Amino acid sequence: MKRLFLIIALAIAAFGAVGQTKETYLYAEKDTSKLYMDVYVPKVQNEQQSCLMFVFGGGFIGGKRDDSQIQQVWRHFNEQGYVVIAIDYRLGMRGQKEFAPLLAVKNFHKAIDMAAEDVISALDYTIRNLRQTEKFTIDCAKIFVMGSSAGAIAALQADYAMCNGYLNSDILPQSFRIAGVLAYAGAIFSTHGVPKYKNHAPAPTLFCHGTDDKLVVYNKTQFANIGLFGSSSIAKQFKKKGYTYQIRRYTGLGHQVAAFYNDEFDVIEEFITKYALTGSGAQLDETRYDPRIEPKWNNFRVRDLKTVK
Repeated sequence: MKRLFLIIALAIAAFGAVGQTKETYLYAEKDTSKLYMDVYVPKVQNEQQSCLMFVFGGGFIGGKRDDSQIQQVWRHFNEQGYVVIAIDYRLGMRGQKEFAPLLAVKNFHKAIDMAAEDVISALDYTIRNLRQTEKFTIDCAKIFVMGSSAGAIAALQADYAMCNGYLNSDILPQSFRIAGVLAYAGAIFSTHGVPKYKNHAPAPTLFCHGTDDKLVVYNKTQFANIGLFGSSSIAKQFKKKGYTYQIRRYTGLGHQVAAFYNDEFDVIEEFITKYALTGSGAQLDETRYDPRIEPKWNNFRVRDLKTVK
């Protein structure tokens, strides 16, 4: 009897593996890098034909599009009918050994811009080539970009660049807008002071950030017009200008919030369906505190990235 159950379980697992459809595309070649995207296709698409593009984290040093970060994401959102795309991007901090403040700022700026350019290129490829295929359809007005840590920075930076004509954003159709950004421990690097959106409004944005995050700054670090502006600082600008946003401030927590998205799919879905897709203009500010969560990574800083392999 136990043997029979084992055979049935293996058969079910095998069927699930076959039933899941993943398409892989080369979306760009830059420097010496070939950049791929994995497209996870739902068995039944939702009526909106929505797409969720996921950008992994890893300090611009590590991570990859098909690592453990994406597994729960594609499974959950495929079940909700989303096409899920996981992308490569260039890791501009890989191999860096010097983390002195001034050089670290220069290197991070370059790495952030490279990653944001790659997000824009991935969006461009999706718009041009994946609107309608034999296996799925994507409504390009309903493409959401979600990122964790470095991935959240890349997502926010890409939207910021698109709103201001920076980087390679001119490759995109002028009418294209990201439908929403979902940023877990993200920030924007600006050489123009506090980030402003000159040409059009930013995408509706969900900000999730630990108030004690020392790696990706929660508020801002600024010298003259150059700075890294975290979720709290950006949300302040959104509130001032009337842009749609939701910020979840995790009191007393550090950079571990970057990984909270796997436990907050309900929060993400609610933001997408109630606020981003409806054009409600909502502005939500929440403070979260849970004494059961250990405040690990609170003292993890940029210089500590040299210990990450």
